[in-house]
Amino acid sequence: MRHTYGSHLAMRGVPLKVIQALMGHATIEMSMRYAHLAPEARESAVQQLDLPVRQLQAVPGRRAEGVTPEKVSDDS
Repeated sequence: MRHTYGSHLAMRGVPLKVIQALMGHATIEMSMRYAHLAPEARESAVQQLDLPVRQLQAVPGRRAEGVTPEKVSDDS
């Protein structure tokens, strides 16, 4: 059953690091057993380079320049 679970995750394009975490593998090498089941994952990753870069979204608690409110002084 465990192997089937890992296999189905890989076939659905779940990243190997996520498979590693979900299955409790101590090393990524253990998770690599499932990599051959998702050969289209490499092609899909390369195709991402053809897509336009998305507008970066602001992270809550950070200003656009990457300065957190705590780092901003009232003296400026």
